[in-house]
Amino acid sequence: MDMTKLDEVRSYYETEMYGCWRAGETVTYERLGRDPQETEGGDKPRNPFMIIGGELVKIRVEKDGRSTEFVIHAYLPTAEAQQKNYPGGSPYIVALHPLMPQQELLARGVAVLVFNCFAMASDNTERKGNFYDVYPYGDDPKEQTGVLMGWAWGASKILDAVYGGLAGEFHLDADASMVTGVSRCGKSAAVCGAFEKRFRMTIPACSGAGGLALYNVFSEGKTYDLTAVGGPSEYTYSQNEPLSCLQSDAERGWFNDRFLSYREPKDFPYDQEWLPILAMSPDRYYFVIAACMSEDWVNAPSMWECCKKAMKEYEAAGLGDHFAMHFHREGHAVLAEDAELFMDFFDRMYYGRDTGVDVNALKTTVFAGQE
Repeated sequence: MDMTKLDEVRSYYETEMYGCWRAGETVTYERLGRDPQETEGGDKPRNPFMIIGGELVKIRVEKDGRSTEFVIHAYLPTAEAQQKNYPGGSPYIVALHPLMPQQELLARGVAVLVFNCFAMASDNTERKGNFYDVYPYGDDPKEQTGVLMGWAWGASKILDAVYGGLAGEFHLDADASMVTGVSRCGKSAAVCGAFEKRFRMTIPACSGAGGLALYNVFSEGKTYDLTAVGGPSEYTYSQNEPLSCLQSDAERGWFNDRFLSYREPKDFPYDQEWLPILAMSPDRYYFVIAACMSEDWVNAPSMWECCKKAMKEYEAAGLGDHFAMHFHREGHAVLAEDAELFMDFFDRMYYGRDTGVDVNALKTTVFAGQE
């Protein structure tokens, strides 16, 4: 892939869609001990999106006289699980919200670092939160960063803290990093993978429009045979999320102001396959998660078309085995089956282990041949 082309696309995403990527701050951290809100016996909170438990770490970010602080929750595997599978240090997942299969990941020896992305950048047009404390939103396009990029920046600052000392304190393999999120957070995970090159694997889940769904491919009104994943033989998609919704008052904060100037999907000079292409590297990996059913709004068939386009570039670069995906039957989430597959994939690619995972089988979906 021509580096000039990649720089051109990266610049396009910054100026026309997600806003400016930021880096180069001074990042420090302070360990605060166990979360005092953690319930005795490890009972799960009633709200699955409530971030409770783990080791608390306060991260401080400073740049050009501005500063902010935020707290992450580090869920660490037992020493036994870690030594069994990763004696050199645990791989870790930076998650923009709690993960459903967290216990399965911990049992495998994988650490999970969770932060509150909605405090990092408010999920609206107010441009408030930790990111905007350091980089206020302005009228100049060079001063504009949307919420999705702001969340991605938060994940990047956790990496800074890991490299700054947390890896040693928590016995992590600093280079064995992954980033994930679901839905709007899946969009942000895809953006993070495109701009933060230190993440070893990017795992966007159910990301939809503004993520890995192509703007110019629609599935609404089309019928698919989903029997291969245990679904019906005739599943007809209802409405997909349109561009107008992304530009509504409810969602336009995810992007910069220039994004509002695009009136039709055909107006975009580059579609969304460039997000995984920008993350392509000999030492990086990509794993896409989506659901086939009850995901009409996020347009899973369009994400399959996006993956096909991205895979062509990976294969042309001799990196075809670095791209994988799993389209599960149903569930707007990272499921336990997804976690098992992406960790088998990661163990094979990063550690060189024979995990039995078939990378070729992870490069097709139920939508193949049904276009």
